[in-house]
Amino acid sequence: MQIDIPFPETDIRKAAAADGITHISTGIAVVQDNKILMVRRAPGDYLAGVFELPGGGVDEGESILDGALRELVEETGLRARRILGTFDGFDYSTDKKPHVRQINFIVQAEPVDVKLNPDEHDAYLWVDTEVLQRIETTDKMRDCVADALTRIGKTD
Repeated sequence: MQIDIPFPETDIRKAAAADGITHISTGIAVVQDNKILMVRRAPGDYLAGVFELPGGGVDEGESILDGALRELVEETGLRARRILGTFDGFDYSTDKKPHVRQINFIVQAEPVDVKLNPDEHDAYLWVDTEVLQRIETTDKMRDCVADALTRIGKTD
């Protein structure tokens, strides 16, 4: 896999700790035909029915990038072929994790069919700016995916 970006993980982790962040999460914007893959959270899950980027928590002892790539495979069956860049993330909280920072990557994936983990997601869409405005998602996620969509032209 080709990685075309510098990624200052130590600096990112230090800044997060200084801001009181206790958990690092990832989001992966898989790019195909100038669209980004979004997945819908399964019924009964936290934020059920809401679209988001594939991704999730970074495990203890795991690098942020390794966590992102692992989550991509677990949630979609896709493997990144090339990391194109990073884009704006955001901080959030859940009932179990009160201080989380999401770090986001733009990737090209190997050309295979998406295979969702049904315990986590029940549908997926390839979104552009127009579709993004019509789907159910959080404001923070909408803003972050909009940012990724603006960066796609710069990474081709």
